[in-house]
Amino acid sequence: MKSYLDAAATIPMRKEALQAYMETAEQAYGNTQSLHDAGTKASDYVDSCRRILGNLLDARPEGFYFTGSASEGNQLAIRSVLKGRPEHCRKIISTSLEHSSVLAVLHELEKEGYTVEYVPVDEFGNLNRKEFELAVDKQTALVIMQHVNSEMGAIQDIAYCSAYAKRYDVPLHSDMVQGLGKVPVNLSDSGVASAVFSAHKIGGPKSVGIVYVDPSIHWQSVYEGTVHQNGFRAGTIDVPGIVSATIAVKIAVAEQPGNFNNAKELQSYLLGNLPEDVIPAGDPSAKSPFIQGLLLPHVEGQWMMLECNRHQIAISTGTACKIGAGEAMSAMLAMGIASDVARKFIRISFHSGTTEENLIDFLDVLNKTLQPTEPPL
Repeated sequence: MKSYLDAAATIPMRKEALQAYMETAEQAYGNTQSLHDAGTKASDYVDSCRRILGNLLDARPEGFYFTGSASEGNQLAIRSVLKGRPEHCRKIISTSLEHSSVLAVLHELEKEGYTVEYVPVDEFGNLNRKEFELAVDKQTALVIMQHVNSEMGAIQDIAYCSAYAKRYDVPLHSDMVQGLGKVPVNLSDSGVASAVFSAHKIGGPKSVGIVYVDPSIHWQSVYEGTVHQNGFRAGTIDVPGIVSATIAVKIAVAEQPGNFNNAKELQSYLLGNLPEDVIPAGDPSAKSPFIQGLLLPHVEGQWMMLECNRHQIAISTGTACKIGAGEAMSAMLAMGIASDVARKFIRISFHSGTTEENLIDFLDVLNKTLQPTEPPL
């Protein structure tokens, strides 16, 4: 691609992560459940990764688990924590801004007898604290609150939400995929019971989700009889993928301050050069600068995405896990944006390799596409 502006979907794999994958695949090929030396060596690699992640994210190493994706991680974390809750707690508190993998499990849980209460947000995607505080009570089983919204970058105050929920002994789960490597992430300070991260969003391999479940809370396995990872997930552990993902996290955390400043500069350039009738979603002063949701005046988002692709520029119309479906629409409607306007939504998103030249390419196509055409004589 000439200009890749879909970093919130995925980014290229880092060379360091790729090298770590290949070396680990050669050296630690054993099954971590095997009792021979090859199995012990593989298990030691995974234990080392847990210690590194614990140091980087300020959390207990034994609380880290690994899945095939962050989407799977959200499903398993939510259900595992819920299984550990008292039977009479049947209410879940969340918002309509969640990732599709979370919204999907919430819809499933409603069919299973849980009540899901979606707390309103304002026009910038910020949580209505008064409504949130009214919603949480002793009947609440779980609070689910995304850290950084994947459509327009609204940042929720997870520490406040978890602290308030703890007044009623209610745990909080957070999808932190779009926060890691972009904004500071500290699991101890956030007070979460569980959190999920994705390796391929920060230059690691695809098919590796990183899940944290606070060892001090009670949870139960979704899979009866599973022995891998203390019963959290069935199946042989992908040791090379986990090592590669850990290397990606280490680099992403180290680069976070510099990348944030670069993203702020890119956001400022973009907003300063947008056509007047293009409306940015969210509050630029408070949201993640890595994600830019834009509402177009008279062009559908899917059409603009295809037009950009024709010029070798990659953008999206929302989260790649649910392209063309309701996730971006759900977020926009929650923010008070009408459905016909929400269909004109596009998203561009940055990573460390994004440059001002990439934005110039995008703005050139955007301006030309939005120019009114002269009617035929």
